[in-house]
Amino acid sequence: MYLIDSKPTPDDRHVCVIWLSRAGFVMGPDKRPVEAESSPASVVAEVAAKHLTARLFSPGRRCLSRLEISEISSLRRGLETWPVMKDVIKYHESIVLATPVFDGRLPGIVTEALTKFGPYDLAGITVLPVITLADSTGEVGDALLTDMREALPGATLTEPLALLGETPEAIEPLLAPRLDDLIK
Repeated sequence: MYLIDSKPTPDDRHVCVIWLSRAGFVMGPDKRPVEAESSPASVVAEVAAKHLTARLFSPGRRCLSRLEISEISSLRRGLETWPVMKDVIKYHESIVLATPVFDGRLPGIVTEALTKFGPYDLAGITVLPVITLADSTGEVGDALLTDMREALPGATLTEPLALLGETPEAIEPLLAPRLDDLIK
């Protein structure tokens, strides 16, 4: 991967996958960080990373594409998120946002992470909302879309993808075509 300092050229794509973690990371038996409690959103991030890597960085293709996977989590010490949204806006043309809904709304921690140190103008950025229903309370409705528009002003929101599955095998067939559309 090459260092990128601007938006992509027409042949390259810069995508940031942002997902909500249930409990953050802990040190695993091999002394490497592992997710404390897996979630459907983490599975979406895993599937998206694998699929986008295969599409953006195919063998023999010299490219300047960029793929970033970012976690939002709420730990005892407070909100943790990477990267800072101003960097997402500066370097990426597309965002995949994987999150459950709570009472039919965007979770407060997701809103906080997306708007921290903002407001931001996301004009020119396309957002693919991926709603993980297996760990949600509520459904994809007008309130959720309103919350997303407020948290992501100026962004072009695609039709949300609502997923009930919790495994890569259940998620991949539904997510892959939407990711392909996002990077066309």
